[in-house]
Amino acid sequence: MPDRHRRRTGVLLAVASPLALVGLDLLSTGADTWDACTAAGLAVLAASLLGLAALRAGWARTTAAGLCGFALLLLPGWLLTDQLRHHRGVVVEVTVTGAHRTDGLLSGPEWACDLRRTDGRPLAHPVARNCGPSDIGDTVGLLVDPGGWLPPTSTERSNWDDPDPSPTPDLVLIALALTAWAWTALDTTAPRPVRLPLPPLDPAR
Repeated sequence: MPDRHRRRTGVLLAVASPLALVGLDLLSTGADTWDACTAAGLAVLAASLLGLAALRAGWARTTAAGLCGFALLLLPGWLLTDQLRHHRGVVVEVTVTGAHRTDGLLSGPEWACDLRRTDGRPLAHPVARNCGPSDIGDTVGLLVDPGGWLPPTSTERSNWDDPDPSPTPDLVLIALALTAWAWTALDTTAPRPVRLPLPPLDPAR
């Protein structure tokens, strides 16, 4: 690959790939976008790693870039979810009114339940996962996002009730992953050392 094309590809991988991974991970926190955005993020990561392989980054750097890519697919959405649940989440009582099977793009067949608030107020996203027909008629307390961006979830599976959840550790890890990814992609664009041809051996000597 010519140096000009290698540099252009390296810059594209260093800038566009992590931004796409972070953006898709943030979008995947939506109640109806998880499957599509997660699949798109994995496709972007795979294409980026193939690009690094084409740049001959080496197995060690490609492996490091893959780990950084997975971090960029997990941490931003996780951080946003925790912050949204802490600042906006409220516990409400809901009644399970029905159950139906869904086929997720990545999760496969699973059950989802229809919900209705016991106080009669509308529920922004009246569907919950990880339940089934045996739960119909039950009244439970779930953590609900009034805006409907996050799906209802069990109060036992979230740290939303932490008195002061700090995003600093997650932000530091995201910054480190971004830096490592950019360094790996840009370092592969450095000019390759030219090996001088060795003089032919003279059998007469």
